[in-house]
Amino acid sequence: MKQFLFLLAVLFPLVADAQMDTVKWHVPAPDHYGFIHFDENAIAHHTELDSVFRKLVAVHASHKGRVNIVHIGDSHLQADGITSVLRNGFQAYFGNAGRGLVFPYSLANTNGPRDLHASSNATWHSNRITNNTSPIETGICGYGMVSAHKEATVNVWLKDENGNPEYFNRMVFFLGKQKEDYLLTDSSKGNPISLSTIEEANSPSLVYESDALLSGCALTKTTFGDYKFYGVSLERKDTCGVIYHTIGANGARFDQYVGSDLFWQQLKALNGDLFILSMGTNEAQNPDLTEQAMAALCDSMIHKIHQIAPGAPVLITTPAGSFYKGKRPNAVLSKVTNGLIRSAEKSGAAWWDLYDISGGKKSAAGWKHAGLLGHDLVHYQPKGYQLQGQLLLSAFAKAYNNYAKLHPYNPEPVAHKKPTPKTIAKPKPEKNPDGPVKHASESGENKRPVAKPDTTSARNKNSKIHVKYEQ
Repeated sequence: MKQFLFLLAVLFPLVADAQMDTVKWHVPAPDHYGFIHFDENAIAHHTELDSVFRKLVAVHASHKGRVNIVHIGDSHLQADGITSVLRNGFQAYFGNAGRGLVFPYSLANTNGPRDLHASSNATWHSNRITNNTSPIETGICGYGMVSAHKEATVNVWLKDENGNPEYFNRMVFFLGKQKEDYLLTDSSKGNPISLSTIEEANSPSLVYESDALLSGCALTKTTFGDYKFYGVSLERKDTCGVIYHTIGANGARFDQYVGSDLFWQQLKALNGDLFILSMGTNEAQNPDLTEQAMAALCDSMIHKIHQIAPGAPVLITTPAGSFYKGKRPNAVLSKVTNGLIRSAEKSGAAWWDLYDISGGKKSAAGWKHAGLLGHDLVHYQPKGYQLQGQLLLSAFAKAYNNYAKLHPYNPEPVAHKKPTPKTIAKPKPEKNPDGPVKHASESGENKRPVAKPDTTSARNKNSKIHVKYEQ
């Protein structure tokens, strides 16, 4: 008996740990490089992210709901090198609720993600958020494009790096504010459907849902006038998990995002549960930048986010090392990093210090000697971006697991129905010589109006696409 109790005492903790381990978020270990301080790879003030951790715990345990993550940055994000690692890591564990926000970069003659393909029958004129002199407005993706071509079409479709299609069945388009007519076709080869935007409608311009899984769609403007296109979010309706929206624009800075009114009007529609800000490399090209000025720029960005998404936590990431004009490690990055951390502390944001984790002032040399920097010594090779994504994903998983261990999922208690009270028979009314008594329900007095079914939703009988208008 004593031996049995001894074995039980030894084995029970092991079984319990094994059961706990099954709900732990395991992510691939980052590739090993000697200049990375892996023991320092952690998110500072990670308790500021508790609200999103709580939502993620619930999504994973209940297989219900979704979490919207919005990652905003510069050229390091536009090509999706860092964010593809993060998106795939989140969605592998919590569920894939959609590809998220995309822009047809090739139509604007610039680089974009590998899994996104775009084409058109028209010529487009575009603008980036870094240029405030162009008459073309920039929107939610940091870009905007316009075509005056009659019946111009934007085709977008998704294929992963192996050439396999990626699927969605919900499309959220960000277009112009004027009332316009469009024709939507999709990869399910259903009949096209005619749709119209509402004049001066709040963003997004159009929301469509399909009964079929799609890998691509095409939106054609059928009315005269400029066709304005700012982006589309490709999602999976009725699917739990994470939607990871990536917003990146080459050369972008904090002040340029802050000053774009249309960007903030449209960004609100994403209903972000977490905002990640990854900028500072372009600010560091100004040798006169001070730590205080950098903190003020970040403060303004966080303030804007809190205006459109009150209560949503913010995670600040510091930029990795780079060289100034290709000659020497950029010393201004130390001021950028200190300014970003100062802003995070002031604003109640969490932060992840990639600059320090990869060597601080020696960071640029470490990335260069490992062959991870690009030829301009500012941008990175694909392996460099992959490593940055792996490091942030690992740090986030570590913070999430700490939270999940202390705060296991506790489902809402099921409300029990109250027992139906017994019906007490009412006495019959006395006979009235003037005729039978009429109750209020029969006479029409105090009678509640009957709600009529909503018939505002439109559905084309010849198409599989279900249409919804959201204002």
